[in-house]
Amino acid sequence: MAPGQKAVVQYAELNRYDRVIVISDLHGDCCGFYGVLNKVGFTQKDALVIVGDILEKGEHSLELLKAVMNCSRAGNLYMVAGNNDVIFSEWYSGEVSDEDVHWYLHSRHSSVIMEMAGQLHMPYDTLEDVKALKAEIRERFAEEIRFLDRLPHILDSGLATFVHAGIKPGSLEEQDRDYCLTAPSFGKQTVPFEKMVIVGHWPASNYSGAVINVNAYFNSATKVISIDGGNSMKDWGQINYLILKDGGIQAGYYDDLPQIKALDAQKETREPLSLIFPDTLLEVVEEGETASKCYFPSLNREMEIANEAIYPYKGKKYSRDFTTYGLPVEEGEILSYCETAQDGILVKRGGIVGKYSGRYVFVNDGSFCGFSGKSH
Repeated sequence: MAPGQKAVVQYAELNRYDRVIVISDLHGDCCGFYGVLNKVGFTQKDALVIVGDILEKGEHSLELLKAVMNCSRAGNLYMVAGNNDVIFSEWYSGEVSDEDVHWYLHSRHSSVIMEMAGQLHMPYDTLEDVKALKAEIRERFAEEIRFLDRLPHILDSGLATFVHAGIKPGSLEEQDRDYCLTAPSFGKQTVPFEKMVIVGHWPASNYSGAVINVNAYFNSATKVISIDGGNSMKDWGQINYLILKDGGIQAGYYDDLPQIKALDAQKETREPLSLIFPDTLLEVVEEGETASKCYFPSLNREMEIANEAIYPYKGKKYSRDFTTYGLPVEEGEILSYCETAQDGILVKRGGIVGKYSGRYVFVNDGSFCGFSGKSH
């Protein structure tokens, strides 16, 4: 991103709506988008605010983009750009080169650019392919690109200020675009704001301690609320939402994880340990056949990590997120199944993530994909 560019600010009067529904970081999850709308009972009397990053990570970015554009025609949808939503503006402005995009497409399993290439029946194998694709996308998806280019970086209202990653103290008109899109760990900044600042970008689970909590993170001292639930990125990911109504805030979440019924009770683990990216940075001390002894700077200690859980990223090595926390479970409880883990499975209940080592059966939750409301 080019340094020094000022953020674009949009002002909106949101008090005229019955409710303001706030979501962020959908990351190509179109079914999840409709799932939230259904769960909160969204209507045309409500406003929907999306705090950036509808694109990338997930496998249905183009479908989601079209769905958001369709919803926006009703006039009650507001959205700010996230760092993943400026992929085209950076490409066409030259901030990101064709070479960068070529590398990017061959380093990821999904991208909105790949989806567009698929619809156009065009390859992206070589640099020349990418250059040809660039020209065709600009022509064939002009409406989608125009929608993304017109997104502001900051949405300000009497209720709250909405920005994807963060803002600095001072005038909104003087904010740095790059900071608004990419500020890390903004929920931990210490400067209090006069009214709520609602952000996404940095997963709320990153603010967890020994127990992973995926729910929206409220910093009452600074009036900052971080709502990124790690959707399409974490095994326990969810779409966190806020409902602003009559001066109050209701928080909730949506996910479509499989449900299990616990057949055994389990006690809570004492003194658990959890690590979440980027604190999973490691140095391999002694490589083994199936597991390696690794040093974690964030802990200043060595631990044995399965080799399959170690991966490279930007020239460094990281472990997958992990936890030793055993969730307290009663026999017959319904839990969300996240993934297979050592000594059991990883589960989630009420946004809290932990291990379960007992017996279980899967439950048919009868979920569906589609919006049943009357507003669209």
